[in-house]
Amino acid sequence: MLSSDSPYYREAYDGFVAEWGSSVPAVVLGVEPPSAPRPDAVVAFGSRAALRDWPGVPILETCLAPGAQSARRPGGLRVELLPEPARLIERMKRLIPNLRTLRVFWSSDQQSDEVSALAAAGAAAGVSVVSVRVRDPERLPARLRALTGAADALWLMPDPALVNAVNFSVLREYAAAQRVPFLAPTEGLAEKGATATLAAPFRDVGRAAAAALRERLARGPLAAGPARPGQIIVTLNTAAARAVGLSPSADAGVDRTVP
Repeated sequence: MLSSDSPYYREAYDGFVAEWGSSVPAVVLGVEPPSAPRPDAVVAFGSRAALRDWPGVPILETCLAPGAQSARRPGGLRVELLPEPARLIERMKRLIPNLRTLRVFWSSDQQSDEVSALAAAGAAAGVSVVSVRVRDPERLPARLRALTGAADALWLMPDPALVNAVNFSVLREYAAAQRVPFLAPTEGLAEKGATATLAAPFRDVGRAAAAALRERLARGPLAAGPARPGQIIVTLNTAAARAVGLSPSADAGVDRTVP
């Protein structure tokens, strides 16, 4: 079930089908699906589809739905937008070799576990992750004014409660004023002024969803955590990088650049 006909959901769905290895019917939310037997599982792409009531469905897997609390229901499967935190920290350090303190912005309860996991991965790699929870997203400017201490980079969690055009602009301008790299988690945000994005391709997120669902159907409920994509694409905004004094080396792991 796709929350909309967004190309991002379509790309993730295509990755799911490629990994699954056979045709899988897709329905866009709001379009009446053809009559069919009750499915053994539903894969919901996007928060609107994930938050829909799915009575009688044994397995609900949520994908590209970071704000969907229902993804944590018994028997549910969750696919995160980002790879393992240790891999994310490693790519950040390749991009910013002097990274010692990473300031992380987030808001919703659903992101708490992810922030904790990132902090643990950072500690193991010699990076102090400083959590900045913005409970009221409208108060982000005031929260920024109250910050103390220096940071080597800023990281914005993929948190729908916090991420909007206004807050993105506020963080971008704050980073520029502080001359600190601003790192974002979603493809396309480098073009909008983030210093760099570290993001999994949507197709890879879909492939991870298919692999996790296949394992669940074969082996039953597992104690493991959420499924994760394996690939990270680093996109550098060269103008924004110059503005904060970031000059990545040839082995910094930059996959693509934008002016």
